[in-house]
Order: sequence, then structure tokens, then C-alpha cells
Amino acid sequence: MGHEFHKIWIDQCEAARGIRDHFGNEDALDYLVGEKFVNFVRAANTHVEFAQELPRFVEEIHRLFDDERLRRYFETSPTTGNLAPRYSDEDLRTFPEEEALDDDPVTGAEEILVLEQAQAMLLG
Repeated sequence: MGHEFHKIWIDQCEAARGIRDHFGNEDALDYLVGEKFVNFVRAANTHVEFAQELPRFVEEIHRLFDDERLRRYFETSPTTGNLAPRYSDEDLRTFPEEEALDDDPVTGAEEILVLEQAQAMLLG
């Protein structure tokens, strides 16, 4: 029987427990929510077997972290905090030309949508 990759969230939650115990909540949240959950949500958008596992993954995240901690994470995390980079006029004037916002806008928009979707699932 093949691997059930759509159930990798189980191991990821266990790893997050270890990270939390050794390095603290913020590192565990970065790992589990900012990286693994967001990637899982992305996969769930195109693979039904991942989508079917989302409710259980969300439930386990809520066992690990209370709503207030999750809310603060989404508000303050560099990965998810503002869901999109916000640049001041001064920032835009001082960016070196070779670094000037050359990201693909479609990819950036898709990333924002996935982050918003993940946030809505965890914070309701």
C-alpha cells in the first residue's frame, strides 16, 4: 500500500509539539501554521484527498494552540501578519532598482488568497 501523503499533517502536528517544547510557541506556529498548514491548504485546493483532511488538521491545530494565540500569530507573523507586503512611499523610493518589486503579481495574489483561506479556516 502506498503512502497516504494527505495524512502527513499528523506527523507535522507531532513535530510542532516538539518544536513548541524546545523552542517555544512562535517557532512552532511558524512551522505548523505558517509553513505546513498553508502548504496543505494550497494542496487541498487541487487534491480532494487533502481537502477531506482539512477539518481534522484544523481541529488538531486548535488542540495545540488556543484561538487567541492563533489570532496574535496571524496579526504579527512576518509570514502572515499583513498578508501582503506594505511598502511606504519612502521604501519604494529607496529600493535598489534590481530589487524593485519584481515578483510575479499573479503568484503574489494567489499566495495572499491561500493565506486568507488558511486564516479563515483557523479563526472562523
